[in-house]
This record gives sequence, C-alpha cells and structure tokens, in this order.
Amino acid sequence: MRIAARKIKGYKWEYVVGATVLSVIIIIVIMGSVLPESNRQNHSMATVDGTPIHVNEFRRAIQANKVQITGEIPLELLKKKALEDCIRIKVQQMIAKEQGVLTDISYEGFLKSLKIENDRRQKALREQKVIFGPVRYTENAYFEYVMSNAMLSVTRNLAKNGWSPDEQQSKQFYEANKSQLYQAPASVKVKQVSISFLDSNRNIDEELKAGAKQAMEAALTHISSGISFEQAAREMGQSVQVTEQEYKMDNYVHVSRSPVIQAAQNLKQGEIRGVIEENGSFYIIQCLENEKSGSRDLPFDRVKDRVVNDYMDQKYKEYVLKRISDAEIVLNEEKYRKFEM
Repeated sequence: MRIAARKIKGYKWEYVVGATVLSVIIIIVIMGSVLPESNRQNHSMATVDGTPIHVNEFRRAIQANKVQITGEIPLELLKKKALEDCIRIKVQQMIAKEQGVLTDISYEGFLKSLKIENDRRQKALREQKVIFGPVRYTENAYFEYVMSNAMLSVTRNLAKNGWSPDEQQSKQFYEANKSQLYQAPASVKVKQVSISFLDSNRNIDEELKAGAKQAMEAALTHISSGISFEQAAREMGQSVQVTEQEYKMDNYVHVSRSPVIQAAQNLKQGEIRGVIEENGSFYIIQCLENEKSGSRDLPFDRVKDRVVNDYMDQKYKEYVLKRISDAEIVLNEEKYRKFEM
C-alpha cells in the first residue's frame, strides 16, 4: 500500500558544509492514523528510507545536545536539533552498512553488540589479559567508539574506490582552504644561552645555583651592552650552552609549564630577556623571529597528508548531505509531539 505524504510548511532542516547551507525538506507521514495496528506500538520515533530511528536513539541525541548547549533552550528546539542529528547519524549508519562496515544498525542490535563487548572485557579482566580502553563501556561511550571507527572505515573504503584526490585536486583543495586550515601556528625563534646548576645526580646544587645566577646576571649586563651571546659564554668560562630554538605556541599546556616560552612569546625581534629559571638551568634569550598565528601558510608538501584527509572528510560530509536530501523521512508525529524528558 502506498502511503500518501505531505510536506510541512515552513519547516526546514539546515546542515552546513563550509559556508554552504543546505535546507532539507522532510516529508512527513502521519503514522498513527495510517499504518497497521501492529506498527503503531513500535518504538520508532521516525524512519529514514524505512530504517527506524528508535526513541532511545532520539533520547540519546536529546541528552547530547543538552550537554553541548549552555543555558536554557525550549524543548521544541531541542527536539528539532535532536531529530536532525538522528537523521544524519542514521544515514551514516546506512552508508556504513552498505560498505560492509556495520552489519546491524538497529538500536536493538547496538545494545546486543554493547553487551557482547562488555562481556568480552569482563572475561579478559578475569583472565588478567590486557584491556585497552575502559573496563566497561557506557552506552554513550560505546556509541561514540563505534561511530568514529565506522566513519573512519567508510572514508578509507571510499578512498580505495576512487574518491581519493589526485595531485591536482589536492592542490586545488589546499589553495581553497589554506587560509582556514593550513596556517602556521604562532612560534618564537630565540637565541639562548643557558647554564645548569644540577649536580651529577640531576639534583639542584644550591652552591652551583648561586654561582650560576651571579654569572648569568653578569652575562646579561654584557649582552645588553652589545656583546654577542657567544662572547658572553666564553667570558663566563663555565659549561655554558649557546643555541637557537624555535618554540611553538599551539600547545597551551606546554607553554603554561615553560617560563622560557612564556617570556619569549611577547618579545619583539631583537629584544632580550633574562635571567629565567627553568628545570635546573638559567637562561638568557633574545628574540630572532616572532610569528603570530596565521601569519604564513604551511607549505603544501608539509601538509599533503592532512589535505588528503580533509578532502575525504569534506567529500564524505557532502555525500551524507546528498543522501539526506534524497531520503524519505517518516516521522511518528504523535510520539514526537508527546515526547517528554
């Protein structure tokens, strides 16, 4: 029996790829008034080309959006966003099934797989075998694990089936996206003179520390008056190192733990800073280059593998959007309307 469908006026689903917004009109069928009685009692919130979205999948999407959104949000808007996410996820699962990556994309099948995996981990634990990851997966954690691996496998399969870009396509993608994706991180290049005050056991020697600090303060005075780092190091007559070092500013934890990098990041070219203590040594630094984030593009050859991966990710997202726009989405209006947290 062919079921008549109607479009909801003014109801759009928006998905974004780059700067492109695609509006997808969802076709709605009033399931409760048309479908046989046996199907009215099911747990499906909607179907995508006949593949059901279980109400618990919808509830999981609701909870995920509540966590991501700060502040209060009306339930109707939360439901709308959750349904959009469920449709996208179900289409991704359907593609993964078509590619042979997933065999059962039903919610019941997912729960069965979760139980099998947790049972396997408990058995391994009892047998004192190595377990990677958690001892026991929660439903949400296992879902994220399964989906991330599935999408990775799908893109790999698609790459093997002719979707991977050739050299020209990669360069075109790089040129079109380098200002957003392939900018060099902030970095500071310095010349530095350093002296350690650790003993042979790598412990701080207070006597060495006092002498080293006095020597470095004298060297800082000489360097500030115009002599070179190398000459100052020779005059110190101790185990002094003169090196050039480039520090990347894209790792907040690393930067926050390094007094030398913190001192270097705000220096202008030619400026000198010292005496800085870090990890059993004293430093004097001079800024050679200070590049702010986005000041230059990373060369294509340096990011070529990233370009290929980004190209495939974008092509995959576009394919998912195309499948969504072509799909027949059937909503259980009564269940959707009456849904409560």
